Amino acid sequence: MRLVWQLVTIVGIAAAAGGVWYGAPLMRGDGGPQAAAPDRTAKPVNVIAAAVVTGPISTMVDAVGTLRANEAVTINSKQTGNIKTIRFDDGQIVERGAVLVELDDAEARAQLAVAEADRRNAQQLLERSRALLTRQAVAEARVDELTAARDRADAAARAARARLQDLVVTAPFAGQTGLRRVSPGALVSNGTAITTLDDIRTVKLDFRVPEAALGSLRQGLGVSAKSPAYPTETFTGIVSAIDTRVDPVTRAVEVVAVLPNADLRLKPGMFMNVGLTLSTKGDAVLIAEEALVPLGERQFVFVVADGRAQRRAITIGLRQAGMVQVRDGVKPGEIVVVRGTQRVRDGLPVKAETSPPPTVPATAAGS
Repeated sequence: MRLVWQLVTIVGIAAAAGGVWYGAPLMRGDGGPQAAAPDRTAKPVNVIAAAVVTGPISTMVDAVGTLRANEAVTINSKQTGNIKTIRFDDGQIVERGAVLVELDDAEARAQLAVAEADRRNAQQLLERSRALLTRQAVAEARVDELTAARDRADAAARAARARLQDLVVTAPFAGQTGLRRVSPGALVSNGTAITTLDDIRTVKLDFRVPEAALGSLRQGLGVSAKSPAYPTETFTGIVSAIDTRVDPVTRAVEVVAVLPNADLRLKPGMFMNVGLTLSTKGDAVLIAEEALVPLGERQFVFVVADGRAQRRAITIGLRQAGMVQVRDGVKPGEIVVVRGTQRVRDGLPVKAETSPPPTVPATAAGS
């Protein structure tokens, strides 16, 4: 009797296991579970759908950078002397050649007068000796000596004139002065800092990008930059220079971009968040990012056709501003479910309310 009950128990377990195996869903060829035959009497599921569209999408690299002036210099004194006049104010816009500071030049003018007098005297002696040479009243060697003396006097006069000019400090280029570091009457010497001068009507932005971007990196590429100081504004420019070397430690290359700064709001030393546009595809197939249904490493969407949801495997590319590039799987004009994908199954009826896809900025980031 005990043997009979054991046999009955074994048969029951085998039957239960067979039922579980028989009721398990079959696997589809695309790797997802095969759905049961659609229920033609099922109530349609309300979903939000959007059309597959075409539009531009950009490949971008994000970086951080620092601004510097297009041209920058510290204005120093070339000569020792007392400051006679200061002709600029803090933060003043000056043109190239504008006089910034004048030093006391009384002594330098006197030295120039002496040097000019010596040059004129040497020239007169030379002219007289040349006249006597024609009558052979003076040796030719004497003429050579006077010629050398005239040349030395001429050089001394030019040196005195240069020293006088160095007492007037001028702007080497157009720009904006910094803070004044000296006062009238102060004694300055060679190398004393007077102020700074920056040309910031155009600013340069230094940043680094990974060496993997070198294949697409070139001069003229568009750059967008944002500063914490102006969080709602985006400043645009172009790449002007690319370093010839890749840093062997960081595996990055330094890039310089130029940004217009007519209103002078951007200052050297500011921190900037940079977006570098490497390439733009103008006719990419795009869907809303909400439409993606991930399964493992694969992506699916539900396409609405004839009032029913059809699950379809897709290959995606760049992501950009709420949109995703689709390389394969759907075509422009098809309708895909963007909201309510959790309630939808392959083949089930749906009632789709269409909504327009989000607008894609041409310079939005893609990855």
